[in-house]
Order: sequence, then C-alpha cells, then structure tokens
Amino acid sequence: MFKFVTGDLLKSDAYALVNTVNCEGYMGKGIAYQFKMQYPEMYKDYEKLCKSNRLIPGKLHCYDTGDKIIINFPTKNKWREKSKMEYIISGLDALIEIIRENNISSIAIPPLGSGNGGLVWSDVKAIIIQKLESISEQVDILIYEPSHNFRAVSADEPKLSLSALVLMNIKFNLSKERFNKISLQQTAYFMNILSGTDYFHFKKAQYGPCDHSIEVISTNIQAYQRYHNVNTTEEAYTILMKKLVSRTTQEKLEFYIPFIKQAAAFTNNLESIQAVEGAGTALYLIQQNVNLKLSDIIKQFKMWSEDKAARFSEESIISAVNSLEAFGFIEDTFLGYTIKPHRTQ
Repeated sequence: MFKFVTGDLLKSDAYALVNTVNCEGYMGKGIAYQFKMQYPEMYKDYEKLCKSNRLIPGKLHCYDTGDKIIINFPTKNKWREKSKMEYIISGLDALIEIIRENNISSIAIPPLGSGNGGLVWSDVKAIIIQKLESISEQVDILIYEPSHNFRAVSADEPKLSLSALVLMNIKFNLSKERFNKISLQQTAYFMNILSGTDYFHFKKAQYGPCDHSIEVISTNIQAYQRYHNVNTTEEAYTILMKKLVSRTTQEKLEFYIPFIKQAAAFTNNLESIQAVEGAGTALYLIQQNVNLKLSDIIKQFKMWSEDKAARFSEESIISAVNSLEAFGFIEDTFLGYTIKPHRTQ
C-alpha cells in the first residue's frame, strides 16, 4: 500500500531505500550526500559504475548492505543539469522490475527529481502513484514528501508543442467512460496506424504499445493548466493554440484530426478499457510480425507477460482481432493477418 510520510528517509524501516543520483559519480548535496556518508562502500561501488559509463538514466544501481538494499535512481545525467520527467518514468519502470526480482516487501522513495532537481512535486507524485499502483497491494511503498515550505508550482511556463494539441484532441474525442491513461496511449497508437505515420514512437509495455513521451506531455499539460490558472483542458487548448499559431502547425494538426476522430470512435465503441488494451496489443503484434495466423496472435499475446496471460482469455483475444478486422485496421490474407494500407482522409 502507499503511505505518504515526511522526515528522514535514511531512518526508515523499509527494506529498500531509494537514493536520487546523477550519472557522473557525484553525491555532493541533499539526500545523496547523506547516503554517501552513511554508506561509503555503496558510494564507491556507485562511483566505479559511473566512471565506467555503465549508469544511465532509466537504469538503476542496487547495492546490498546486508540489512538494506540501496537503489540509486538517476533523475539526471550530469550533476549540473535539472532532472527530467522522462528519466523518472523510465526509472520507475526499472524500479518495478527490481522490486519483483528481489521480492522487496517495503521501499522508501524520496521526492524524485523535485527540490534541487527542478521538477514539480505534484506532477512527480502523480507519476509515481500511476506507475507503482500495480504492485501497491504486495509492497509497502513509503513516499517521502517534501517539507511544507517546498514550492509546488513551476516558475516557468511549461513548454508544449503540436504533440500536446494532438493529445488534447484525443481527449476531446474520447468519451468520459473511455478516457484514462491506457486509452490515451492506445488511441494515439490507433491514430498512428490510421494515418500511416510514426508521429508517436511506441514500444511494448505492460498495457500494450506505449510511448513514454505521452506520459511526459500529459504531465506537462496539467502543469500548463496550473501555470495559467485554468481548470479545463479546453481552456488550456485555447491558450496554447494562440501561442503556437502558425501555418505549419495548423496544417499538421488538420492532417491528424480526421485520424484522431476515427481512432477515438473505435476506442469509444469497444466495451471496456480492457478491450481497448486488448485491441492495441493485438494490433501491435500484427504490426511487428507480418502475416500472423490467429493461433500465433493468441500465442504471442499470452507470451506478452504473465499479467496479460492471466487477464485475457483466448476468447477475448479473438474478440480483439475481430474488432480490428471489422473496423478495417487489419485484413486476413492467405498468409495471415496484416495491417491494411493506411486510410486517406
């Protein structure tokens, strides 16, 4: 379960302690310096790893002290840089694997990348909860929040681009019942397929194809709303459109909007969020593997992960394939299923 606490993380009773670091081998201030002083042998191991260029954002360093596991979590590459949200996201994915591989039952996590790192704590906190929710029933997750005098609002206007406008349009076209983080990812993926483009870059993830930049942009959209003190995505969209107004931006957005509408219509027509996940997963398998037979799709779907194998029956996978074929995403040829040529507007 999640527990939100304040105080000295180094005094935590949790079995695993997370330390925020850079990839240059410096632990010069803040919580990292405290870890360095308390666990000097851990620091030597970390420093050696950095000097050999084997520690990068998204990869974590584990050190077993005998009674604790210290997990060094890069939130920045160089120590002078600010932390980046994409490093938090990829690092949390790696953290989940470490927790599972080491059967960690309790873990203490600091405000990753906030404070000196420059990230807004409320945004980071939301990402931590979202990412670790899948293991929160098996693991005690102690999240150490910043002190009350910590400033939680960004002083600078978050930078948004056309990608934010695209995601906002996806949200506008999804029904309230279908809009969540999973459906946002999958609908963006459907848009890619329909438009015949790689506007977003998807990779295999827990709930189907995923582009981590979508999570980062979504977080930045929320920060943008707070910065401009508006309550709705529609208000933020109006402000952003005025700032990004240009013929090129308008033309690109107009190109994608019809495909966004088609993709959202497909998502809205599915019976559940799990069905959306199933359709996205099956479509990704067909895209990545030319001419798959139905039996191969079922087999590879089940091999995606133990979690998917447990949650999706053979019948639900077949239903996902049927929905994709009925909508026109795929066709069953003599050699097997394949992606149909992208549609024209």
